Amino acid sequence: MVRLCARVAIPVVVGLAASAHADDWLIRMTVDNQYDLYFGTSMMTTTTVGGDTYWPTMETYSVLGRAPTDYLYVTTASDRSVAQGFLGSFRNLTTSTTVLTGDVAWEVFRAGDYLMPIFGTPGPWPANLLPTVAQTDAAIAYATTNGLWTPAVSWPGYTNPGLGPWGAFPLIDPTAQWVWAPAAGGGNPLTPGADHGEFLIFRIVGIAPAPGSVAVLGAMGLLASGRRRAARRL
Repeated sequence: MVRLCARVAIPVVVGLAASAHADDWLIRMTVDNQYDLYFGTSMMTTTTVGGDTYWPTMETYSVLGRAPTDYLYVTTASDRSVAQGFLGSFRNLTTSTTVLTGDVAWEVFRAGDYLMPIFGTPGPWPANLLPTVAQTDAAIAYATTNGLWTPAVSWPGYTNPGLGPWGAFPLIDPTAQWVWAPAAGGGNPLTPGADHGEFLIFRIVGIAPAPGSVAVLGAMGLLASGRRRAARRL
C-alpha cells in the first residue's frame, strides 16, 4: 500500500432520530487501513454511522439522539503488512465530555482469532476486508457472552503527531494516542506485521453508566458526570 502525506478533513454529517434523554456526539477519526462506525447495545449494532477505506483522510461525524447507554463500535481491517492504527476524538456534546483513543474506556476484541467458533471457518481473516454488519453482530455477541473484551493498547510516543508513519491530524486532540489490539506475540502492536489477528472490534459505552460499566466510567472520571445527568432527569 502506498502511504500518502496529505491529510484532508472530510466532514460527514449523520442525523439520527432523537429520543428522550438522548446524547449528541461529534466524532473525528481515522483508521489505518479501513473501518466502519456503529452505535448499538452490548450484544449487537443498531445503527450504521459511516466508514472509510482511505486512512490519510480524517472523517467528521455529527451523530444526534443516541441513548446514553449506547455502545459505540469501530470495526477495522488492515493490510496485514504495513503499520496499522486507530486515532480519534469522540465528544459527547450533551455531557461536554470527550473520549480520546488511548483513554482507558476503550476495549477491543480480536475477532479474527475466533473465526472457527463464531463462523465455523478457519483463519486468518483476509487482508483489507471489513466485516459485514451480520459478522460484526455475531462477533460482538460472542465476545460479550464469553468475556473476551480486553483493553485497547497504544505504545509510548504514538500520539498525534508522534512516532509512526501517519503525521498530524490537526482537528484531533494532540494527546490522542494511536491504538490497536494487543499484538499476539507481545511488543508494539502499531508496527508493521505486529498484529495479524484482524478483524478487530473496538468499543466504548456511552457517558451514562450502563449495568456493569461503572468501573470503566469511574476510571475515566465520567461517573460523576453521569450522576449529575441522572439527577437532573428526576
